[in-house]
Amino acid sequence: MVTFYDTQQQARRDAAARALREKVVCFVTRAGSGGPELLVFDHVPDGGAGVQVVAGGVEPGETPERAATRELHEESGLSLTHPTFLTSYRWEAQLPERFTRQVCHAYALTAPAGTPDTWDHLAEGRYTFRFCWAPLHAPGLNWELDAALPHLNQLLHKELQA
Repeated sequence: MVTFYDTQQQARRDAAARALREKVVCFVTRAGSGGPELLVFDHVPDGGAGVQVVAGGVEPGETPERAATRELHEESGLSLTHPTFLTSYRWEAQLPERFTRQVCHAYALTAPAGTPDTWDHLAEGRYTFRFCWAPLHAPGLNWELDAALPHLNQLLHKELQA
């Protein structure tokens, strides 16, 4: 279940009051021949964790914006700056082994020209992630990581109109 907040400040206060983990979700986009594309990854070699976007925890004393750029670099090797805040939401799910709740902050970033079509990246010295580009209209994300995609689409639409 996903519940959106009105502001990031409200989301952060709620996370602190409920002692919930804060997480960032990074939507990296680029213009593709068939329309906008979203950077996604899967675990190599088994792919058992499903299709995901870069995401990870906000460390104590760290801002969500800083966490977004740090996580993006750690998980993908990309060093992008100036993420655009999209929305914050509380995610609640009954996983096979436990019930989980966390507050997520979604950010948009634009891939620079020359970003490869696909690559593997070793994260934390133990996880190999295989990155590729998926059509933004149907990226096939798991774990409700697509919850903030309407906000991303709205931002991209505004940018096209400008």
